[in-house]
Amino acid sequence: MKRMTEEKAEQMLAFIADKFDANNLPFDDVATFELFQRADTDGIFMMESEWDKYDLLQIKPKDMDELTATIALSHGLAVNPYIYTYLKIQKIQPFTYPRFTEMERVKEILSDTHGILLWKEQKEEIIAYIDSLSEEEKERYKSAIKIVLHEIELRQHSLSNRKFFRNRAMICYKLAYIKTHMPDEFTEYYKKLCSTD
Repeated sequence: MKRMTEEKAEQMLAFIADKFDANNLPFDDVATFELFQRADTDGIFMMESEWDKYDLLQIKPKDMDELTATIALSHGLAVNPYIYTYLKIQKIQPFTYPRFTEMERVKEILSDTHGILLWKEQKEEIIAYIDSLSEEEKERYKSAIKIVLHEIELRQHSLSNRKFFRNRAMICYKLAYIKTHMPDEFTEYYKKLCSTD
């Protein structure tokens, strides 16, 4: 079959609107995330290529934060090798790199990506936090601040927009939810969409 595009995804959601309210979904559905974890993503926008499926099988996203990060790692400016850091820091404890996570607020800002700097929004929050520190605090965290600013300098051209990829993840999730809970309807509408090309 031909690939699911964003336009086709929106058409699919419109076609099925009388049977399914895509705007009122539980975004913690275990069965839907199991579909992503086994990479059963034919017909799912942005998740159909072997590249995407490989990343899904490695990360096995369990929630929307991990699904959003997976899509960004497959399609964003931070395309591999950052995926390997993302994977390792989930599995290898204690996590000792980078040292700027010694600052509790920075650790909180990076929590949805398991400590890896991935989003432009994270960079902006970290810089604003550092700017808000007193001179005494800046001296106390001198080494950590130096490391985080160096990391930002190295990564600033490869950081992705979290809002953009969250919106993409929402489309993927809605399609996956339909495929999981209404497989016959999903297949029927997908075939119709592909036959119109």
